Amino acid sequence: MKSRGIPALLLGATAALSVRVPADELYKTVDANGQVSYSDHPLSQASQRISIEVRPANATEAARLSRQQNATEAQLEQRALDAQQDANEQARKSAQLAQQQQRCNAARSRYATFAAGGRLFKLDDQGNRVYYSDEEIEQQRAQTKAAMDAACNY
Repeated sequence: MKSRGIPALLLGATAALSVRVPADELYKTVDANGQVSYSDHPLSQASQRISIEVRPANATEAARLSRQQNATEAQLEQRALDAQQDANEQARKSAQLAQQQQRCNAARSRYATFAAGGRLFKLDDQGNRVYYSDEEIEQQRAQTKAAMDAACNY
């Protein structure tokens, strides 16, 4: 049974036992590269015999650790939820800002049309051109200026 990582497995197995008894003998071998191996039989003449004492599990400490782990996991879940909510809120604000920018650009374009003057018209119900009078152009210019100011002040 040659394996690395046996110490953790052995500690877990020994903690599960409720009586204090020595475990089977194990052998620890360090090879030429410095890698440590544990086995139930000697792998070389350099193998050292070791034994592990099994201690009973502490139910109170196990319960405390379980509660602590559950609390930590709950905190991590809450942080992930908060981060997701923050990301959603940021995306919503970005979308609102983009819409506001579109409204501002449309209002600026409409104002620029009336500010430039010239022969401006609108279409009536039959699709015929109806030209604005100078007074109507001034009214539209003032209205579109107010709409632009309202749309672009964010």
